[in-house]
Amino acid sequence: MVELPDAQILAGGTDLLVDVETGLRRAQNVVAINDVPELKQVRIEDRRISIGAACTASEIQNNAIIKQHLPELAAMVVLFASPQIRNRATLAGNICSAVPCGDFPPMLMALGADIELQSTRGSRVLPLSEFFVANRETVRQADEILTRILVPMKPERAAARYLKFRRRASNSLALVSVAVYLELGDCVCKQARIILGSVAPTPLPATEASASLLGKSIDDASTAAAAEIAAGESKPISDLRGSKKYRRQLVQVLTERGLRQLAATISGDQT
Repeated sequence: MVELPDAQILAGGTDLLVDVETGLRRAQNVVAINDVPELKQVRIEDRRISIGAACTASEIQNNAIIKQHLPELAAMVVLFASPQIRNRATLAGNICSAVPCGDFPPMLMALGADIELQSTRGSRVLPLSEFFVANRETVRQADEILTRILVPMKPERAAARYLKFRRRASNSLALVSVAVYLELGDCVCKQARIILGSVAPTPLPATEASASLLGKSIDDASTAAAAEIAAGESKPISDLRGSKKYRRQLVQVLTERGLRQLAATISGDQT
């Protein structure tokens, strides 16, 4: 990247090639990294799952370590585009594209993930929540490559879930998405993270809604209240796919549904 300052990184190419074709990005030089072995590794390291940035969505779905320790991350892949795209699209590409409708960023933020950026100057690790600046804009410098995603191991009574609303199953773009994470203890909520997608220029932490759950039982009243707060925190726009009002209503419905499903999953009552 230092020798080719105008180069674009190519991993899966499902976003880059479309952007080049439509003129959103220029690519006088392309550096392919999809066959770098170090960028395809998944391993346990210091109570965290280290996921190589060039892992495809399908590889994440089928990886034994991820299925054992982060089953919710593997499970969400069925909502990610088509099987053909899953076989090509990479985790790093979905993150670095920094589009509001990206699927992996809300879920990884809900799981408390960090990312590692590397350049010839060295490496740095930062929370994924600090990576996004605006639509298609991140803190990544021109000479940096996203190399790993680091997801902490979950406590015993913790889980996450990703919910996504599309106008039809064949259209993979999220009209609204919600990722929720809960950690329960002594019948009350110890930790909660609610991340909203497609309702702001970047993945949006619903901090007030998350805080409203702390120290409370996850029941009908608390989930309904948190969902209403989350809808109020969202910042959607109106476009051809849906109005602001419709998107806010979807945030409320998906948040309440996700919290209830998580509480049932953690308690073992999934009937």
